[in-house]
Amino acid sequence: MLHPASWRAILPILQYRIIRPVKWRRTVTSLMSSTDSSFVSAMGRSGSCEDFALGIHSSNRLRFFFHPRNRKDFFLNTLTSVQPYESILEEADHVLGNRFQTLGSPLVDLGNPIPWQRDFKSGKEWPLRELSVEEILDLKNPSDVKVPWELSRFHQVWWLGKASWVTGNPAYAEKFGSLVSDWIEKNPADQGTNWTVAMEASIRACNWIAGYYFFCESQALQKGFWFRFFRSLLVHGLFIESHIEYSGINGNHFLSNVVGLLYLGVFFQDLPAGKRWLRWAIPQLEKAIQKQVYDDGVDHEKAIAYHRLVLEFFYSSALLCKINNITLSVAFWEKLSRMFDFLKAYSRADETTPLVGDADDGRLFRFSMHQPINDHRHALSVGAILFKRPDLNSAAGRFDQEALWYFGGEGFEICRTLGMESKPKKSCAFPQGGFFVLQTENTHVFVDAGEIGLRGRGGHGHNDTLSFELWHKASFIVDSGTYTYTADTKTRKLLQGTASHNTFMVDDLEITDWADLWSVANDSTNPKVLKWSTDSAADVLEAEHFGYRRLSDPVVHRRKFVFDKTKNGLEVTDTLTGQQAHTLQLRFHFHPSVSIEQEEKNRYLASNGDHRIRIAISEEADVVGTLYSPSYGILQQSTGLQIRLHKTLPHTVTTRITLL
Repeated sequence: MLHPASWRAILPILQYRIIRPVKWRRTVTSLMSSTDSSFVSAMGRSGSCEDFALGIHSSNRLRFFFHPRNRKDFFLNTLTSVQPYESILEEADHVLGNRFQTLGSPLVDLGNPIPWQRDFKSGKEWPLRELSVEEILDLKNPSDVKVPWELSRFHQVWWLGKASWVTGNPAYAEKFGSLVSDWIEKNPADQGTNWTVAMEASIRACNWIAGYYFFCESQALQKGFWFRFFRSLLVHGLFIESHIEYSGINGNHFLSNVVGLLYLGVFFQDLPAGKRWLRWAIPQLEKAIQKQVYDDGVDHEKAIAYHRLVLEFFYSSALLCKINNITLSVAFWEKLSRMFDFLKAYSRADETTPLVGDADDGRLFRFSMHQPINDHRHALSVGAILFKRPDLNSAAGRFDQEALWYFGGEGFEICRTLGMESKPKKSCAFPQGGFFVLQTENTHVFVDAGEIGLRGRGGHGHNDTLSFELWHKASFIVDSGTYTYTADTKTRKLLQGTASHNTFMVDDLEITDWADLWSVANDSTNPKVLKWSTDSAADVLEAEHFGYRRLSDPVVHRRKFVFDKTKNGLEVTDTLTGQQAHTLQLRFHFHPSVSIEQEEKNRYLASNGDHRIRIAISEEADVVGTLYSPSYGILQQSTGLQIRLHKTLPHTVTTRITLL
């Protein structure tokens, strides 16, 4: 007989993964066969479809970050100062022509009609019926379901909306209407790839709601459009609440469901369904930030790109609550502020970020088609205004258009009055998250001394324990990135693996074994920080992990970083302890723009443009070819240094890096 605590753990999984989806299948059959008037009745209202739509129009003006009546000269002048007028029109005109850049693809003309069910990269097209997870991933026939998913998230409403506001051209509103109408027609509820994951429905719903506030007063949309739009949005909400992505340890998927229902709950708060979604979402948002974010502000998935996505989920939802007079706890706001602390710490002076963990280019809102995916300053700009913090304003270095859409002209004035903080950069530790930043104005060393990810379950983490990235006026030693998930599982596993990171591999074994593409069999690394100290002269970090204690001759990897700020030097000392002989491999992966020149035995000069570092290693190294993925869907050739030895343990390898 199961213990009561075990039942409490199992019941939500049964509820969300089995019982609710079964009920949904009965519900969706009824919904799809219902007339418009019966649907209105099912939503707790009486009257005609036109009355239903007018009721929603009349009550929604002040529930979002902006409304067409905010379209004033100051707002538009500020918008075109942060994104050139020509760029706004170019992005929108690509949408008019059904041309999209998606997940690393070049600009592709998708034709008319848009193939909503197709991965246009591989040519794979999913059938329009209920699909299983196995059919969606289809690992035997390489394809990437994220391609049609990304297109169906409808980030393009922002590009159309901005162009509409700055030009007044009705063509952009008409395109919004035709895209949404075509999507609704070609994606009947519960059929095809775009009705399989609640996260996709959640992000799409949020973007559709933004689209509503761009175009709700447009005369260019056909009569009856808004009722079809509202009906589909309500079906999105019913689908999400019936397919909550609950698990024993919830991650960004579950959080996206919370955010989707929060947005829909606010939008439809006058309807019984909206009230229900809002009642559920608000406490879940509070719980999520406490469970998914460590006390030091690091998201527990241990992936930098996902930290940005999760942070967007939280601050966008928090701002929506604020506008609608929904109170969130002091504990929520405090932890949200600490998430910005971590973002500020990992952001580098050249507007880039480390590629630690998975990176799939995921965003809640994409305010510009061409925004550099690894530039996270937009979030710093939001955080600066939200918390009135000059340090975040300085780190952002600008007033971002994302802040304009969230805060309007008031945000611009807050940003201007905050000013810039000129304090020198300091090294900092995030011990619960397991990340350490050793830095000066010109140097940024990012170290992962924590568990694999998702509290030891893997998730979007990689086999990168004790790995690091080195930036010195430019990127030098880098994480290899992600590239893709299902389109090329061999490369996915390679870039996820130990050899693709700047750390030691023992006996050609992974630090920990992966059970599938997102789960480890058992994270036995149990990393331990032995020493951390920082002052104006030097930083010292010493840590160890136990991933290789599973060998018949247990091996422990200890790594010590000494960053001498007075002499511009970084020394990395690796000690592997055991009693027998083992094969040891260490790689340093360089950014593709770095060239390597061997100056003498075991000493190398690495150059990135005008910037250089010198690397001296206590063991003989070879220059090898490596892979580098700067963002999802893009893979580049690069170079690295590799040390490969067969030694009786204990053994120590010392690497001295001079920052020129």
